[in-house]
Amino acid sequence: MKCKKSNQINDHLLRSWIRCRRKAWLEIYGDKQKKVWTAHSSLQLNHQIDCFHHLSQESYGIGIKACEEGKNIAYGIRLKYCIKENKIIKGNLPLIKKTSGESIWGDFSYQPAIARQGKKSTREHRLILAMAGLLIENLQKYQVSKGLILHKDKEGIKIEKIKLGDKSNKELIDCLSSLEKDIESSTPPPITSNRKKCTICSWRKDCGAIAIKDGNLSEVSGIGAKREVLLMKLGINNIKELAKINHYKLKKKLEGFGTQHSEISRQIILQSQAQVTNKAIKLKPKIVMNNFKKAQGLFIYDIESDPDIKHDFLHGFIRLPKSINNEIDLQKIKYSPLLSLEKNQESLLWERIKKKLSRNKDFPILHYGETEPISLLKLGERQGADFHEIEDLKKRFIDIHLLIREYWCLPVRNYGLKSIAELIGFKWKQSNVDGARALLWWRQWKKSRKLNKMYSKNLNSIFEYNRDDCLATLMIAKWLIDQD
Repeated sequence: MKCKKSNQINDHLLRSWIRCRRKAWLEIYGDKQKKVWTAHSSLQLNHQIDCFHHLSQESYGIGIKACEEGKNIAYGIRLKYCIKENKIIKGNLPLIKKTSGESIWGDFSYQPAIARQGKKSTREHRLILAMAGLLIENLQKYQVSKGLILHKDKEGIKIEKIKLGDKSNKELIDCLSSLEKDIESSTPPPITSNRKKCTICSWRKDCGAIAIKDGNLSEVSGIGAKREVLLMKLGINNIKELAKINHYKLKKKLEGFGTQHSEISRQIILQSQAQVTNKAIKLKPKIVMNNFKKAQGLFIYDIESDPDIKHDFLHGFIRLPKSINNEIDLQKIKYSPLLSLEKNQESLLWERIKKKLSRNKDFPILHYGETEPISLLKLGERQGADFHEIEDLKKRFIDIHLLIREYWCLPVRNYGLKSIAELIGFKWKQSNVDGARALLWWRQWKKSRKLNKMYSKNLNSIFEYNRDDCLATLMIAKWLIDQD
């Protein structure tokens, strides 16, 4: 079939659209200078290389020539296919694997393979495989019935087989039609209500600025996609309108949609008021924090992890050898990073952590979020810590994030460590850093430390980032005390 000239949709654009319709539009028409670099794509590429290395032990080659030679693995194949008049799809297939069948090259065929991060396969993975399957079918003139998804876990590389066929192709064609309509529009699709996706998007600052300007309800902590739709059904269309409504009136209206919505009515109204006025709202008159307000010293604890293999590779500690009520000189605070190079070294790591914490058994352990205590307690259990040891450790943990949520409504769109720390004036020494970038640095350092020194500075960068996370937690705790 001959195709007329048209917008050619590729796998990158489809992937962007699945994640966020607006993102796909911005990839074509947006001001590229407004994009910010994120570590997510680099992490994905790094992960893909590791997964594909598992398959490339077999015979492999590059491009279509590898298929003609019947190699078990073919890398880097670029294909395009006219699925119907004036509609071309293009794909850059990172890897295809030889399997049984009857292709134009002989009594064998090929199937697509992709690598994924995360706990499970998603719609995005299935549709990208379906698109790759269509492209391969057109090339080899033989149906592709299955695709492969590779992922890492603590036991190694796992391979998941995904069925491809008429059902997946229909879903793909429907998505491509919707994508085509979006990118042919002169205006971008609306900002997504599921703002959690935005944390890894390179367009997040641009969209965030627009959402704030327009007063989008999705900017309010506690309002997700479903709750935003409910509020708009009730005639509440932006943050200012939400801030003005009576709590009891909203609660009564939301009761028809379920108690999970009505019970949160007061919280989201106060949150919107804090954001509209740009002022903090105290929820309780007195903050009860005697367990660390009166302590003669504190530990601050923060970890860095590789979620794909469930490995906490860095346990960072700060020891404050005096009351938090005193003035704090951040330059004089000692930071102790405890590395765990491999998961099989946990026994040594546990002994080092126990030794550190046992020196000051009366010091509370401050952290931000639930990750740190869960991680450390599980480590202790795996290393045979007895019941009393685990219970004593539990009692020492104080979650600063929970205290903030319990006592304050703050003018922020989320209550993550960075949002709160930046609100009170704390700044990280390194710009545009987060846990994903620290993970990328870690993976690069691990691979390079025995080969060359190109990434040798990455370990120090991780330590500096983790130290700042600990200091941020400390300064938020100090802010809580000072406000009381």
